[in-house]
Amino acid sequence: MPDRCSLIEPLVDLELASPLTLLMEEERYGDRQAEEALFLSFTTDLGFFETVALGVAQMTGARVSLVGDAAMSTIDPRAVRRAGRAYLPGQAVCGGAFHPKLMALVGPQRATVAIGSGNATLAGWQANAELWTVLRADQHHVPDLFGELALWLSGLPDRVRFSKGVPEALRRVAAGLAALHERAEAVHPRLRLVSSSERPIMDQLPTGPVDELAVCAPFHDPGAVTLRRLVEHMRPRRLIVSFQPGFTELDGQALADLVTELDADVRLDDEPRYRHGKLIEWVVEGRRYALTGSPNLSAAALSTSLENGGNCELGLIAPIRASLIPEGATVPTVDLRPLKFSIRPRAERKGPLLLGATRVQQGLHVMFARKLRTGGYLELSAAAAPPETWERVGEVPADVADVLLTQAADGGSRLRLVTTVDGQASLSNIVFVVDPLHSQKRYGLSGTPAPTTRPGELFADEQLANKFLADLSALAATLTRPPASAGALSATVPAETARAGVVADRSGGWAAYLDECAGRLGTPLLRFALGLSALPAEQEAAYEELLPVSWDEQFADDAEPGLDDDGLDDDLETVADPPAAVTPPPDLRAAGAAVRRRYQRWADRLTRIAPTLGLPEKMLVTRLLLWTAAAGAWDRDDQAWLGLLADAVRELDADTPPAEVEPQVGSLAAVGLAVLRAHAPRHVSTATTVAFNRSAAVVDHLLPAAELEYVEQYCELLREAFGPALSPEAVLKLAAEIVQADPHEEAVRTLAEQGRDVHRHGGRLLHVTGTFGNARLVALQAVAAAQAAGLVGAWATSSDGSWALVVWRRPDLFTVESGPRILWRHYRLTGLRDPRSLAAQRSFDGAPTVSHGPLRGPFPEALAVLADLGLPPDPRPPLDCAHVSG
Repeated sequence: MPDRCSLIEPLVDLELASPLTLLMEEERYGDRQAEEALFLSFTTDLGFFETVALGVAQMTGARVSLVGDAAMSTIDPRAVRRAGRAYLPGQAVCGGAFHPKLMALVGPQRATVAIGSGNATLAGWQANAELWTVLRADQHHVPDLFGELALWLSGLPDRVRFSKGVPEALRRVAAGLAALHERAEAVHPRLRLVSSSERPIMDQLPTGPVDELAVCAPFHDPGAVTLRRLVEHMRPRRLIVSFQPGFTELDGQALADLVTELDADVRLDDEPRYRHGKLIEWVVEGRRYALTGSPNLSAAALSTSLENGGNCELGLIAPIRASLIPEGATVPTVDLRPLKFSIRPRAERKGPLLLGATRVQQGLHVMFARKLRTGGYLELSAAAAPPETWERVGEVPADVADVLLTQAADGGSRLRLVTTVDGQASLSNIVFVVDPLHSQKRYGLSGTPAPTTRPGELFADEQLANKFLADLSALAATLTRPPASAGALSATVPAETARAGVVADRSGGWAAYLDECAGRLGTPLLRFALGLSALPAEQEAAYEELLPVSWDEQFADDAEPGLDDDGLDDDLETVADPPAAVTPPPDLRAAGAAVRRRYQRWADRLTRIAPTLGLPEKMLVTRLLLWTAAAGAWDRDDQAWLGLLADAVRELDADTPPAEVEPQVGSLAAVGLAVLRAHAPRHVSTATTVAFNRSAAVVDHLLPAAELEYVEQYCELLREAFGPALSPEAVLKLAAEIVQADPHEEAVRTLAEQGRDVHRHGGRLLHVTGTFGNARLVALQAVAAAQAAGLVGAWATSSDGSWALVVWRRPDLFTVESGPRILWRHYRLTGLRDPRSLAAQRSFDGAPTVSHGPLRGPFPEALAVLADLGLPPDPRPPLDCAHVSG
């Protein structure tokens, strides 16, 4: 049962690493038809989800909702940056555990549903051996059980208490599934959905006798009570139980008794990963069936309904062609009896639980998991403030399940409840304030997007409007020119003339430069430009009336065939007279949603035709993208335009620039990268971070030619929209950083962005100082930030005197940790594991260890790598370091 789906019918994948695979599959369609992306999980790690899944889910076009058990959410406030702003971080509470594992990606054309065992965590989506079943639907065929799943989702809010916004998300997904089910042909009728909503899952399994029953689950209950009850229910002629020593939680004595009674087989599963997949499999009349999904072999999961205090579970029964039970040697019963529960019980959170906090017109609506036994007060950490900064914002009485707080707070702000128990202050869990308007919008498809900057900042002055007009005029003017050759910039323009012209006359010089390249802009871009510049004068004052002419869909469609035509002569012949003067569009924030969407489509088409254009036109495309974004065509949280900009910046390297324009090309590339960098956090791998890194790697050799005067030209009218990152000094500094490409220095900047006090010792050593409880984890995070280097080491020194050293040289990770005795450890990371993945999960769990005997002393491999770092065998941090605090 390794990372695979069961061999169920043709609609089920044979291999599935995680739901991320399905998200990427949908994103590759490129049509953004998905409307809803829903993830249900027991444990959730929001930082992991944002880093790995959120960007891809948004690129499918879907609203994104992640729902987990309120008591089990893992939150690192520094790693969670977009909860409540770019997606809905929902929470649930019920009589037992909220335990389903579901991904649903639903649109009017296609839907993909995965039901399985993996939580939305690094372990659940990567490290563990999980079991997923994938169901797909389109406009022609749909699994018959989508109707059942729609009913289950829509009815769930009547049985489970959810944070605000979750019931609506569940019903939207249910409606999408039901719509597909209604109009498409139903297939795979033998698939059955099971849940604990109305009756125990065990009661939905066949009553015996069955020929064979095989089970595999990471959790049994004491006394093997549920397994025994399952055997009594299904009455198998043969029983097979698979377990992992050291991982499966079971009662060995009770299992041995049951096995002895039934003469059953117990198999030893030697899978090195934690097998978290759950499986109940049986054979009747030669046919094999399997129950997969979330339920373990426990009473709360299998034999108790949700309304009677059981877990909220979801599973799927399907016929399978071959057994999914892991192979393994038979274990004698004598070896079973000594086995005890090997995994410590989960620490239950004591005290009250916050369920959610949502922005409403009056302030904040705060929900608690259950009525409060005692009163307390709420503390808020503003989204823009450091996570450690808290402010008391309101009192909460006892015996309430929710309160209305007259406190303004941005989406993404953090909230917690403080109560007093036995004279000691007790902190609740942290929830993120949800902004309903932004958290549940469709990425790139919002109907009412807000401007990128504050109201009044875009096109607030005539200079910015005139600059946009000048770019469009230069574009339209090329229609009057015959097509030029496909070569580089014409050599008839002397370098000194081109450079002096652009600097001395920013409008005329740029237009004159483009005039030398007339006729090489490509059909779609020319047509768009002509539409904007040929508007009747009486319409220029009313932007809503302009768009039917300049942005009409039929007009755009007519331009599309030009993409397949290498010649421009026929198109140019249709333009008898020079185009009319272009009127600059007013502030797009005042325009309607249709206006902004047409600007977005226009920018997308500019980018798509860029590879067919020459270098000067590619530079113009990049500039027009920057102006369109600065004008407010996209919502501030809609970052679709950043992907377009990244593509355009990379295209600047497609043609070798002549010497005459190297400074302009390098300067424009530097400005484009600065805009991308301003939206791409260094310490979180977002889609924009990936786009920035790819673009920087492509155009880095152009950056040394960047010059201050050209950077100033490109930045001047963008600073209000994009802020301090677009100052010429900041742009040139970033360009220098990219050219130098020092991973250690980049790590210093990344850690500083996270609020860490960090400095360097020599070329390959970092040193983090401050007050923290886990020095080894802090040192790991520092190494993760610089893991691109061939060799890196990092000390972390806390103000209480504790310290740790972590050293990375692929594939080996070494740690040295202070204490009563200094401890030495060695990990060997392979596959997708690396320091960054361990730092993301905030632990070394799952990292394979290399044994060197007792941990109290060094070993040759560690000493060798220390020597390469220039460290002695006793690698304590320097006591005389000026940066050490306390």
